[in-house]
Amino acid sequence: MMGGNRNKSDAQLDFILEVLQATRDSNGDAQVVYPLLADNTDKINPRLAELLRVVATSKLTEVEADEAEYIVAVIGNFSNLIKQFPLGEKAKNIEIAITGYEVALTVFTREAFPYQWSTAQNNLGLAYSDRIEGEKAQNIENAFA
Repeated sequence: MMGGNRNKSDAQLDFILEVLQATRDSNGDAQVVYPLLADNTDKINPRLAELLRVVATSKLTEVEADEAEYIVAVIGNFSNLIKQFPLGEKAKNIEIAITGYEVALTVFTREAFPYQWSTAQNNLGLAYSDRIEGEKAQNIENAFA
């Protein structure tokens, strides 16, 4: 049983790395990324959001500031794509997008990157307003936070 979970986790890890690479290489082109997402809808679940946060946080601690800026820009593009992805479960897609925007905001601070911060903050607010999970009132409050 433990091996099965590990293999599933490894497949999801490989998938998040692959989809981020495709997002980077295509500059966030939906025609490139969406077929990859469509072929892997079974991997689009809450665990993917968790892996995105863990992988990104780990990588961001290893790189210089300019590379961190580039990485979170790619994650922001991926978040935009998955939020609008028409297949799979919309609630799960939105949760993954929220995670990506939150990761982006760890680098895109208001002081250092005001434009990128405002864009990521706006995208996060929109994702919370579209959020299906959780209480509606709390989601609206989070959208304006």
